[in-house]
Amino acid sequence: MEKILEVENIEKYYGNKSNLTKAIDNISFVVNKGEFVGIMGASGSGKTTLLNCISTIDKVTCRTY
Repeated sequence: MEKILEVENIEKYYGNKSNLTKAIDNISFVVNKGEFVGIMGASGSGKTTLLNCISTIDKVTCRTY
């Protein structure tokens, strides 16, 4: 099938080293042409943050090692 969206290892953290909050932790998935996808989760689980990162409204977190 033809991929229309591929997300690999998205991470988004808020705060600083002393007060770090994980909003998204290592999310990966593929959406193929013709598929319908639903994103479900509890309030505050990172659904909106994930969509904001995919749409580039928000930037993903780049960790330095």
